[in-house]
Amino acid sequence: MRLLVVGFPMPEPRIDNYNPFNAPSFFDYDAMVVDPASFTAVTADLLAGTREFEAQDGRPVLNVPTSASVVSAADQLRRRADETQRLLAAGGTVVVLARPNATQPGLVGFEGCDRYSWLPAPAGISWGPPYLRAAEGKTIRIVADDHPFAPVLRDYRQRMNYRAVFDEAQAVLRSGTRVIAQGGVGAPVAVEFAVGGGRVVFLPILPDDGGSIRAEIATRIITALEQMRPTAAAENAPHWERTVAVPGLEQVEAELDEAEKVVADANEHRATAQSRADALRAHRRLVTREGATLTEAVADALLLLGFQVSERHTSAIEVEAEGMKAVVECEGSLGEVVEWPYIRLQRRLEERLLKSGETARGLVVVNGFRAKAPDDRPVQHSEPLRIACQNYRYGLLTGETLFTLAQRALGGADEAALSGIRRRLLGSSGLIEAGIALGQAEPAEDAGPIF
Repeated sequence: MRLLVVGFPMPEPRIDNYNPFNAPSFFDYDAMVVDPASFTAVTADLLAGTREFEAQDGRPVLNVPTSASVVSAADQLRRRADETQRLLAAGGTVVVLARPNATQPGLVGFEGCDRYSWLPAPAGISWGPPYLRAAEGKTIRIVADDHPFAPVLRDYRQRMNYRAVFDEAQAVLRSGTRVIAQGGVGAPVAVEFAVGGGRVVFLPILPDDGGSIRAEIATRIITALEQMRPTAAAENAPHWERTVAVPGLEQVEAELDEAEKVVADANEHRATAQSRADALRAHRRLVTREGATLTEAVADALLLLGFQVSERHTSAIEVEAEGMKAVVECEGSLGEVVEWPYIRLQRRLEERLLKSGETARGLVVVNGFRAKAPDDRPVQHSEPLRIACQNYRYGLLTGETLFTLAQRALGGADEAALSGIRRRLLGSSGLIEAGIALGQAEPAEDAGPIF
């Protein structure tokens, strides 16, 4: 096996150690181990002038266009993506020390340079948020004991750290991947992906304890990669091998092809069902979450009710329906929700009026006492918040009420019913309970002093 290591030198005779600028073509190897931070690190050094680099042919690598005498740093890094794709297409394996993505501006001709610009990703995934997120920790629990890299993790996990985790809530990550190890609360920290005919294995950061430990790790990594390779017999088989008849093999291969088709169809059906289930489960966030997650859940529910969502902010969204526009401010809390969403809403509406001359309705969605079951919650909002919304003709409703309305939409409510809900949400002031939004009760008109 020919193994290339980039950015994490390991003293082993079977390993070629290079950096991203001076490495040979990646596809000249059977496998690679890469620290992606080395891509931005060497670029930063080059731009700062603290290090000099040469390409394989001896030409200096500079931040200029390629010529007969110099190699463009941008060209040198951009070609790595094609080289990695070719390595994977040949059945190779790429081991990545998982880090959060980061960009390195300043390269002439390659402003999009980042830590993962060289690594192809499966369809629908990128090596950054929301799929790969920054994290820090030392808890590493192996969940795939039969994986070739499980022994490496088992023997060195006490000295490893993870710097990034994959978001298992993303449905696309649940197909075509294999979790090898998890960190705190089950977040995947070691994962194998099928990419372009080969495999990409993300591992936590290996211990940086000097030569002896790196030599040990190098040997263990080579052993793991050898186990992941196709068998030598298959690799070295002569071209005429398939012409040698084996009784019964053709029938079994046909059965295997049919079984693989069934599995592929089942996986596709599972992925579709999983995506639908995730979308439906997400509505529960209306009664469990706060912050940006609650705001996202409110936006999804309003879309379900037929609103158009034009802008999204951390705690607010702007919607339109029935010829009216509204700003929706959201707030969740482990206790009672007080006046802050009303204050933010008033400021947003004033800024909107000053900038564009447009007026809009105001709506506040609260999720108070969110850790309690809905039936066990006291009044979720403060009385001054209710009175302020009533006096300034803003609507006020709980996430629980919005969840009830979403249930109606999911249950098949027709457009006439949904239109009525939209009109009442935009036209009511003060506390809007489910009965009011559904047209089953009249809103209260009382008000009082705000504070």
